Amino acid sequence: MLREIALGEHDKLLTLLTPGDGKITVSAKGARSQRSKIGSATKLFTYSNFEIYKKGESRYIKDASITEPFFGLSEDIEKMALASYLCEVASDITGEGVSSVDIMRMTLNSFYAISKGLYSLPIIKGVYEIRAAGLSGYVPDLEGCAVCSEKITKSGMLDVMNGCIYCEKCAEKHLNDAQKEMYEHPELAERIVYCRLTPNTVAALRYALFSKSSKMFSFELTERDELSFFSHACEKYLLHHLERDFDTLNFYKSLF
Repeated sequence: MLREIALGEHDKLLTLLTPGDGKITVSAKGARSQRSKIGSATKLFTYSNFEIYKKGESRYIKDASITEPFFGLSEDIEKMALASYLCEVASDITGEGVSSVDIMRMTLNSFYAISKGLYSLPIIKGVYEIRAAGLSGYVPDLEGCAVCSEKITKSGMLDVMNGCIYCEKCAEKHLNDAQKEMYEHPELAERIVYCRLTPNTVAALRYALFSKSSKMFSFELTERDELSFFSHACEKYLLHHLERDFDTLNFYKSLF
């Protein structure tokens, strides 16, 4: 479940992520009552099976059972904040009435990893962001430098808006050209976004994008700077291509 809104004294309005119909809105009658049989299954973050019926244009929950409660998400404010952000991203990139199997699988795997503390939160967050961007159609070209086609061997740069990378030599020239362009056209400044890369962060980005969902967190960035580069690049890439910010992300970042 991605979102819940209280209705009246005992009801809820839920936003659900489903594999076949994407994002749907359903009413949960009596879900906030202590005697409700569906109360536990309709809590935020919970992975549940729902029996739903339609009345007119509205959907209602007839019955529900829990598949995975993800209790660990509610035991720590940082985990809960990150899960809330991932829910907001999932809601933003998921359409209605369309298949969202990959988004759902990615979200469930992320919730499980956060809940169980299997990987660091920056890794989980970054992987989710770059995969979310990819599933939204914004897949960066990470094969080699966009100018000379050489691999990144020392340091490089991710051109966020153009979805490509530059080697150290070409990055320097490209930055100089970009600075000149921004000087002549200040209105373009927000559209020119670059992130620093190393060979390891390029490899991490490629792995995060193209690995199987069951293995998507199975890599390490042991150097603190490289983890920072990875996290920064994933966040900037997603936010700029979705062209929006998230209140839940701002709250998550305020905790550190």
